[in-house]
Amino acid sequence: MTRRTARHATAIALVLVFAGGSLAQRKPIVVHPAKFTTVPHGWRVSDDDFGFLTRRGAGVGSLALSYRPSPRGWAIDMPHDGIAVSVLLIRRSSDPRANLCGRVPHWPDSPEIRRLPLRLPRTTRHRLEGDSRVLEFRVAGRMDESYNVDLRVDVNRLRPTAAMLARAQAVVSGLRFPMWPKLKRC
Repeated sequence: MTRRTARHATAIALVLVFAGGSLAQRKPIVVHPAKFTTVPHGWRVSDDDFGFLTRRGAGVGSLALSYRPSPRGWAIDMPHDGIAVSVLLIRRSSDPRANLCGRVPHWPDSPEIRRLPLRLPRTTRHRLEGDSRVLEFRVAGRMDESYNVDLRVDVNRLRPTAAMLARAQAVVSGLRFPMWPKLKRC
């Protein structure tokens, strides 16, 4: 058994224990993150996350970095000219009674995504939380009633070059989004 398979099996068993079931009684519904299919040589990618869809929803993330992250976290000690692309796929609600097995809450700041690939905005006023020198380009939307997308591209340069922005856009354009199930019960 590989380390990844063992981790996956352990996570499934933990979910079942806390959900009050057993392996024979319940089959967890696994959801996957967006996958990076186009990254420049030397970039580091983490897109093997997974989650479990429940009545309360699910959330998973992907990350691509143009640099080696600090052991303390990817945003700490981000090098000058570093680029980070993070993608969160979220099916959550603030209503504790909501059944999110088959529907995605329609957030006002997440309109339906009608075209792929996603396009980064040309300019931004956003900054990475905690570091005003790092620009943050944001795209948010709802994907096919499966989940809400929160895409952030952080660039550690106040005036990014055209080549940096083109590299970031190429990584974003190469994203592949999964379909999540839409069920009456889960």
